[in-house]
Amino acid sequence: MRKIIKEKGPTQRSINPKLVAKALSAEDTGIVIDTKRVPISLFALRQFIADRLYSTGGRPKLKGTRKVRNKISFFDEDWEKLKAIAGYYKEKEGINVSSSQIASALIHAEISKIKISIIKSKSRSALK
Repeated sequence: MRKIIKEKGPTQRSINPKLVAKALSAEDTGIVIDTKRVPISLFALRQFIADRLYSTGGRPKLKGTRKVRNKISFFDEDWEKLKAIAGYYKEKEGINVSSSQIASALIHAEISKIKISIIKSKSRSALK
């Protein structure tokens, strides 16, 4: 039987975010991010793209991506979301990024969580 631990000590009073913002001379950006529902937050995605997007005079490119474009089929609602995210970054952040570059960054963020060695070892054991 597990023992339930109950905190009985005094609680700390909450800090008013407006006071913190005032003390730091910060201003509200109006951006609301629901990090509980998305795999990667818009801010993290923005940082990823801003750190890797560069231009050599033509269309901006993400560092480390292939020169050859691969075709990927998207569901209509997913493509609309990608276009909306790209539009948001262009309009609000001044980052000229395409819907495909947003898709590339999101795919990279999720695929990087998969350990390929586990997949390879499982496929080898299936062949035996």
